[in-house]
Parts: sequence; structure tokens; C-alpha cells
Amino acid sequence: MLLLYYSKRRRSVRIMDKKEINKTLGMRIKYQRKQNNMTLKEVSARLGVTESTVQRYESGNISNVSIETLKKIAEILSVSPAVLLGWDTQVKAMANLKTHKHYFLDASISAGYPLTVNSVGNLPTVSIPDIFLGKYAQNKHILIMRVNEDSMNKIIQNGSYIAVKTNIDVLSVSNGDIVVANVEGADNGYTIKHIYKDDTNNRIILRPNSTNPIYTDIIISSTESQRLYIVGKVVAYNVLL
Repeated sequence: MLLLYYSKRRRSVRIMDKKEINKTLGMRIKYQRKQNNMTLKEVSARLGVTESTVQRYESGNISNVSIETLKKIAEILSVSPAVLLGWDTQVKAMANLKTHKHYFLDASISAGYPLTVNSVGNLPTVSIPDIFLGKYAQNKHILIMRVNEDSMNKIIQNGSYIAVKTNIDVLSVSNGDIVVANVEGADNGYTIKHIYKDDTNNRIILRPNSTNPIYTDIIISSTESQRLYIVGKVVAYNVLL
């Protein structure tokens, strides 16, 4: 594969071979990764490959980078594929925004991942622009998760990303707040629902907001409160149009 570069100043054509193209692409990937304050481990975790593979991308030692892989890398690094290819020299402003790293769980909420203090500390991190999280931008208790159920699809679609504040006081949760919770015996893992405290009947209700009729209220009486574990409150989520 050869690319031709035309110089108006010198009125000449430069032929760029495949090896040089891969090396230049790798340099751009590495540059954008550092611009986003991301480690090789973070990129490899989100890309679903080993750290050594990402290193090979950056060094230009992988002869063929598929279009799909290039698109995924560009998405992770918050730039367009054209920037990585050198076709567009204007980097998205997102890469220049101030960011902070937050733990990232790229798995189904209902998969039953053990969200203990120790296990969360073993998760990879992802850099999120502060402007997206507002007052929660520098909060060390924010966990980024991916929704993989449609129990709240009237508000939060399947596949959306949510920011969950994990060190909440259950008493501070207000009726209608969206929480990530686990109810022993009700399902096999974590779920996302509205929470309501029904003081009249001395119970807690986890209520879906879904177009899917299979999702119904989960009711926990005060005598069963030990069955309920609230991971945290959803404080931000992306909307897919």
C-alpha cells in the first residue's frame, strides 16, 4: 500500500510506504493516548487486547490495523480516525479538556461482579472530561459502568454509560433517585432502578421505568432489609439519540 503526498511548495510527489505509514499511525496513537492521560493498560482493557498489542500498534510493528480496530482506538482516544491517519490535523477539543480517571466496569450490571472496595480497586480506569461530570468530576468515589439491561430504557438505554456515586448514605437517597442495587434472591446480580421509600408500609420499592413488561417492582420489607445492597446512586448518564 502506497500513499502519495503532494507538496505545493516543491511541486513534488512523495511516496510513503506501508512501513512508514504504520510507524506514523503508531506515533499518533501514542500521542493521543498521552494527551488523554491514559496508560497502555487502560487502552488495552477497553480495546480488549493485551498491553503488548497496544505497544505494537504504537511502535508500528503491526502490519495491518483493521478499519474497525482503528475506529475503536479513535473512540477510546476521543478523536476521529482521520486524525490518527493524518487526514485531519485538528484534534477534537475533548482531548484538550481537563480529565480525571475513574474506575470503569465494562460489563453487564446484572452479571454479578463483586463490587467490594477491594474488587473495585482492581478495575481499570478511564479518563472522563471534567465537563461531563460537573461537580462530581474529581470525586474519587465515582464508578463508570455500562448498562446491559433495559429495565430503565425509557430514560437510560441499553448500552449507555452511567456514573455511579458509590459512597452514599442510604438515608440520603430521595424517592425517585436511580440506584444500582443488588437484591439477594431477586436476581443474580446488580440492577438499575428508581428507589422509593414507602414509610407508610415500612418498605423499599425498586421500580423499573421500561417499555419491557417483564420488569416489575422489587419490594423489600423492613424485616428483609439485609437482602438489599445499594452500590450507589446514578449521578450522570449518556443519552443515545
